[in-house]
Amino acid sequence: MWSRIDSTFDGQPPGQVQRVKYDFSMNQVYGIEVHEILARICKINLLLHHDGHTNIEGNRSVLDAAFSNARLNPPENRFTAVVGNPPFGTEVVEGDEEQLGQNRLENFVVARGLGKVDSEQIIVEQAIRMLEPGGRFGLIVPDGLLNNQGGRSNCPRSRRFIATQGRISAIVSLPDHAFRKSGAQNKTSILMFEKFSIAEKRRFDREYNRHREEDGSPSACIQLAIRSARLGYRTFLGEASDVGYTPAGVSTRANDLFASTENGGLSAEQVGTVLGELRRFRANPGRYEGYVRPDCAGLSFGDLWSAHPSNRLDPKYHLFKRESGREVPPGWVRSRLGDVLERREERAVFEGNEDRLYTVITIAQTGEIRAREAGKGHNPPEWRGTYFLESPGKWYAAHVGDVVFSSIDLWKGCIAIVPEGFEGALVTSEFPIYSVRDGRLSPMFLQVLLRSRYYQRAFRAITTGHSNRRRTQVPDFEDLEIVFPAELDEQEQLILEVRIVRGQQQGAVNSLALALRNFDDVIDGRGDEVLPDVEGSDNE
Repeated sequence: MWSRIDSTFDGQPPGQVQRVKYDFSMNQVYGIEVHEILARICKINLLLHHDGHTNIEGNRSVLDAAFSNARLNPPENRFTAVVGNPPFGTEVVEGDEEQLGQNRLENFVVARGLGKVDSEQIIVEQAIRMLEPGGRFGLIVPDGLLNNQGGRSNCPRSRRFIATQGRISAIVSLPDHAFRKSGAQNKTSILMFEKFSIAEKRRFDREYNRHREEDGSPSACIQLAIRSARLGYRTFLGEASDVGYTPAGVSTRANDLFASTENGGLSAEQVGTVLGELRRFRANPGRYEGYVRPDCAGLSFGDLWSAHPSNRLDPKYHLFKRESGREVPPGWVRSRLGDVLERREERAVFEGNEDRLYTVITIAQTGEIRAREAGKGHNPPEWRGTYFLESPGKWYAAHVGDVVFSSIDLWKGCIAIVPEGFEGALVTSEFPIYSVRDGRLSPMFLQVLLRSRYYQRAFRAITTGHSNRRRTQVPDFEDLEIVFPAELDEQEQLILEVRIVRGQQQGAVNSLALALRNFDDVIDGRGDEVLPDVEGSDNE
């Protein structure tokens, strides 16, 4: 706003420009901050930038029903714009005065019938409530709000509520490290929203209720109501990989979000940035063709809403889905993973095998399968049948050539083909197992294919949640399409160099281990003794 005022009143006496800024901050800008000390810092900051500090409500939750500042009461239909990075990931429980103030959880549509709900869900609803008709918000939200699928998460219900209140104008995906400098590991996005006008809301509600009376599902009725009420629109999607600093927190000029001037201001030239592409999209949504690196696209909201059964809205998923429709090379086959693989759920039997020693496997981010060491951390002293008989979890047997992945860490690259030496090894239900049932597909080729950059990006795109342990749903994994040569000989030729180099690498590792062992023996004369790993040194 200061840049806009400086530009608009360029050439005017400095005192007049300062007065415009003062009037704006005193009459237009209001804030709510639950942390008392941060509220004080905010007020000092505003004092340094031409006041407005008296409009800050400190030590108050944004979810409250009443505020000290009369401009905020009641907190409904009040503001042209709401912006913020609200707290998320915490549960709000009915009766929690610190988070709800004088409000009640049952007053929020997305929380009705629930005793607790994630904070971001009702904060987004409160932001919508505070907007005047036609108002806009821009909020940082966890990706779980945009893509979690289970009804227990309440996220699909929240997405449906947002879609019934206005237009989801833009969603911009931020990288995993966006807030790492402040200690947060959550995957987040910027959600931009425009509230329906009074007339638009009436039209939408009339059409939505009509379709509901015809026994339509809530999700389907939203799409039908938008169409029949003539409220169709397009949504901008963007994905930023760089945001001005590295994952280690070191400042860098690389910034996909926007270009800045040498003194830190916003550059007038925004070519190749998400902001520049957003401006292009807004200039002509119907003709916007998208951009690559940073990846951006404009989609019909109807297409966006119906692309996944859970109505997921995260840009990573939709931007990759757009890319996945590329042409298949001549002689290659396109197929769903669920069609070339068959889920194997072979329960291990421990009755009568109480004394048998089993191998339990885990998968490294490099795609290497290794044995989970007994007696380490919370692992039992031995992986004997007696342990599994008393274990409350379910255990499944894998076979050589099977595809196994970690449903929690697939997005980190934890997928592999079971190698020789691990026949009958065990995994928990968190590690889905598949056999290759399409005879045209070599398991070794599939292993290299699924470790390629394209499919590593695909796994990140289909993952749900926002914490460091995000989950991949089995149906989403099976719906991924792969392309491969129809001839096994061609597959073998494509991966030949990879297999040769990988063999040389393993040979070098073995040679290094032998050389170190020989050196050890020279030093202490203890032969090939191997010391056990120090407990806690592994991140498993």
